[in-house]
Amino acid sequence: MVSEARQYLPGRAALAALAVGAVLSLSACGLPFLPPALQGAEPEPSPTPVESEEPVEEETEPVATEAPEEPEELGAQDEDVFILRTGDCINEWSADSDESVSSVPKIDCAEPHDLEVYYEGTLDESGPYPAGEALGEMVNEGCVDAFEDFVGLDYMESALDFSSLMPTEDGWEAGDREYLCLVGQYGEQTSGTLEDSQI
Repeated sequence: MVSEARQYLPGRAALAALAVGAVLSLSACGLPFLPPALQGAEPEPSPTPVESEEPVEEETEPVATEAPEEPEELGAQDEDVFILRTGDCINEWSADSDESVSSVPKIDCAEPHDLEVYYEGTLDESGPYPAGEALGEMVNEGCVDAFEDFVGLDYMESALDFSSLMPTEDGWEAGDREYLCLVGQYGEQTSGTLEDSQI
């Protein structure tokens, strides 16, 4: 499990799928095959051929079928927080009652999204779980240091903000030292990546 350092951007998730299909069936009928006359009976002369009118084709109205519509984009899909990598985009997540986060709504970065993972860090700490705000301060330091490399502008000069996900106490005791830094535009969604945006 991962705990959040900060959560601030509004998120939207939309799931929609639409499929349309049409089935056509055709039927045919035929005439029964008649057996030849019995042997030994005098064959009757063939009747003289009579010209008949051209067969009249019945006009049938074509059946209109709709082409299947393309399914809409699926939007954000909940994914395990541990599979997130640099360059992944997500929308606002919901924390559990203990402030831990186990899954986040991952979304294609081309679609409007709240945050983009810009750094995956590992804390070089072996002691007990840091008390108070100590863990948050260590993670924030790593996020600020990595900010300029991704965005192309120093954090203090940027209009962008960052958030982070860090180990919970249970995770820490199990050896988890990984954290994630996420960048976004405060109060707005972004379409596309913020890498080298220099905003």
